[in-house]
Amino acid sequence: MIMGNNKVINQLNDSFEILNFKSISSLDDEDFKILVLDFFSKVKKLKDEGLCLNEDLKEFIDSKHIEYYDFYEKSIIYEERMQLILSELIGFCSPPKFWETSFNDYMLKKWGIIVSK
Repeated sequence: MIMGNNKVINQLNDSFEILNFKSISSLDDEDFKILVLDFFSKVKKLKDEGLCLNEDLKEFIDSKHIEYYDFYEKSIIYEERMQLILSELIGFCSPPKFWETSFNDYMLKKWGIIVSK
């Protein structure tokens, strides 16, 4: 069943709770990969429920950039990691792209994460 886009974006907003400043800026690279897997697993579920790359999603991601801007000035690590995640969500990145690639291939080729089946 496909949910309304606004409902799915609201659920995506809830998923952003794990991308908080304290955790993102202090995680080592391996723990960051675990967080990325958790986050993109939630986004994949929403994608399966109807979330797609459209103007509503792009506006939502733009609002996240604005929301996080002050934190970017506090930590270059946070800025780099959040810019990477947000760029992936809007497809402004090199291939493979989240919206066009199977989840397992995307996680392996983009993040170096093997997803257990």
